Amino acid sequence: MSHKSGNGKWTEKDFGVINDTMVAKGQRVSHPFHCAIPPLFVLSDGTVVPVIHIVLKPVYKMLRLEGEEKGQPLGRVSLVSIPNGILLTENPHYLQTYPGLLFPGKDDKEKDPRKVRARVSFEILRQIAAWRYADFQF
Repeated sequence: MSHKSGNGKWTEKDFGVINDTMVAKGQRVSHPFHCAIPPLFVLSDGTVVPVIHIVLKPVYKMLRLEGEEKGQPLGRVSLVSIPNGILLTENPHYLQTYPGLLFPGKDDKEKDPRKVRARVSFEILRQIAAWRYADFQF
C-alpha cells in the first residue's frame, strides 16, 4: 500500500499541508518514501479531522485445479488500522520505536521515486495494539 499519510507540516495557510519524505527500512535495503496523503484534513467549516487508514485484505485458499474442491475460495479477511503519519513520525513515533514497521515494497528501480511503494508490517501493528489487526476466518 503506497498511500500512507505523512507527517503533515503546515507552515503557511496558503500553501496547505505538505509531507516530509519518510524512509522505508528493510533488512537489506532502504529507500525514501513520499507519502501521498496528509495526516489531517481541514473541512470547509474549519474543523480539523485526522486521516484514518482502514484496510481490508482478502486472503484466498488455494485448492486444486480439478475435482470437486477446486478454485480459490475466500479463506479469511484481515482488517487493519494503519497509524497516520503523525503517529508514525511525531508522537508516539512508531517508526522509531518499532523498526521494520514501514519497509520497502517491490518496485522497479527505474520508477519515479515519488511513486515507489512502501509496506506496513501487520505483525508489528499487532504488537503496537491488538485492535489494529484482526483476522476473520471463513
